[in-house]
Amino acid sequence: MNKARLEKLKKSLNHSDVSRRRQAASMLGEGDERAIYPLITALFDKSLAVQDSAAQSLIQIGGEAVAYMTIPVLRKEASQRNAALLILKDLGEVSVPFLYDLLKDRDEDMRKFAVDLLGDIHVGVDYESLIPMFKDENANVRAATCRSFGLLNVKDGVKYLKEALSDPEEWVAFNALEALGAMESEEGVTAISELCNGSSLVLKFAAFETLGKIPSKQSRDALIECTKTTDSLTKSVAVKSLVQIGIEPDMLFLATDLRVMLQSDDWEDRFAAISGLSVIKDKESLYTLLDMAGSLDTSYPENEEHIAIIKDAVLNIADCSSLLSLCDINNLKFRGMAILVETLGKLKCIEAIDTLVKLLRSSLRDIRREAAHALVEIADERCVDSLIEALSDEDGHVRKQSIYALRKLKAKKSFLPILDLISKESYEDVVDEGVKALLSMDSSKFLHKASSYPENFKIYIAKYAQETELLLDLSKDDSKSVKIAAISRLGSFNQQNAYDRLSELLNDNDLELRRSSAMTLSQYGVFVDALLSAVNDSDMWVRFYALKAIAATKGAEYPDLFAQALNDRENLVVMGAIDALSILGGQDAYEAIYSIKDHTDDAIRQRVEEVLQSL
Repeated sequence: MNKARLEKLKKSLNHSDVSRRRQAASMLGEGDERAIYPLITALFDKSLAVQDSAAQSLIQIGGEAVAYMTIPVLRKEASQRNAALLILKDLGEVSVPFLYDLLKDRDEDMRKFAVDLLGDIHVGVDYESLIPMFKDENANVRAATCRSFGLLNVKDGVKYLKEALSDPEEWVAFNALEALGAMESEEGVTAISELCNGSSLVLKFAAFETLGKIPSKQSRDALIECTKTTDSLTKSVAVKSLVQIGIEPDMLFLATDLRVMLQSDDWEDRFAAISGLSVIKDKESLYTLLDMAGSLDTSYPENEEHIAIIKDAVLNIADCSSLLSLCDINNLKFRGMAILVETLGKLKCIEAIDTLVKLLRSSLRDIRREAAHALVEIADERCVDSLIEALSDEDGHVRKQSIYALRKLKAKKSFLPILDLISKESYEDVVDEGVKALLSMDSSKFLHKASSYPENFKIYIAKYAQETELLLDLSKDDSKSVKIAAISRLGSFNQQNAYDRLSELLNDNDLELRRSSAMTLSQYGVFVDALLSAVNDSDMWVRFYALKAIAATKGAEYPDLFAQALNDRENLVVMGAIDALSILGGQDAYEAIYSIKDHTDDAIRQRVEEVLQSL
């Protein structure tokens, strides 16, 4: 930054317009050490925006000079002091040497600032210089020292932190606990556990929480011991910390305390309880868990997450007999019952079939749905008759699930009931599932009357059938929708008669059929000679897909065709030609693409530039 510009910006720092002063402070960050003093002065501007810009510029300039000149600002008013703390912290290691002298300052605030900054910076800090601060006469300085040792994570500091646990000021001991927890210091566990039986309720809570941050057997044992001796008010905190570091499946003695915690209004406590109960597989908590899930209002997004957590816990805890024992409890909320039924299915509880069949007749739609889904999961032949009966359920979801279960079971006795159902079914997804089931059960029986079926039947047959001849017939159906459904499948069959039909369709008078054929050939990477004519089709989509199909199969044989397509009147086709040539590569492709570098369309010019750079 030249001198004239520097002087102009310094002068602007005194402008009456705040925005001009802020801009000047910000631009001075591009300068050198000559800008430091003006920026330090700007920290005292009456506008916080100017102060902030000055602070950021000083950080940007950086270096020892900035750190040295910022130190005195720590003694000023709150706003300037906070700015100085931010600057020194963000300057990092370069600030450290200037902070050591402040540890001996007569002003207790200055000593605390120095301790805090050394902890926050932590890089290049000589931790031994901080050890005397554990004995500082000011409690805030001692507390800050504990905090900084936690940030420095120095093992040699543990013994001093353990001593700080006995500090007459609770705030110091609290910070020592925080530091030991941050360090995950197993060495400090014994000293921490002694506070569990102390007189201070605040330190008890803090001690339990700290032990929960130290993942070790010693810490776990200490927490277990504390749960036996502490009062009910603090026991939940101890149990929560124990769950946090991990409990074992054989710790059944925690069950009662976890059940009590489960009744808390605090979801953090509930989650800890759910986690613990899941580990020890406490079946006595199943009713409470299901009832809790059933009482949650699913219109609140966060409750969806809560229900998912409870579902996972129920699945982990429960077995078939424990769930069946709850099925007859009348006061279980219906959502809770739905989760119970869902879990019976996930566990594949064969012994629950009779109960699930009974629930297929429930007056509650969601229960019938889950019962049908559970029977699908179990897939046992003993429930075939009940599933056939459920085909007449008033709920479309139950009908669909029943069809799916019968398909999974390959229950041929359900063939005619399913055919009868879908013949009058109003929901397309149920018809779809029904056609799939009938094809799976007995395709020849179902397909021998294919020509007489309604349009939607034929569309789903085209979607799932594996017979080439059938699809060829459907591609000539009177319904255009059926034709298109069949055409989209023909490309998946590696047979010449299928390719011949697609080739024939490229010359059809119907635009949509030509387009569907070209799209299918492109999708499955099939080449037919008719594609060479299709690139001149009147429809841009037919031309586009024809180019793609040729490029994917025999592109190297027809570079001139792609070059010609660069002059197409539709931008979509031009883009397709560019992509095809970019794949081919070589000098001819480069020159062809280069010829349209001044195309009238912005997107095409940009694409041309990108491709030319890659070639």
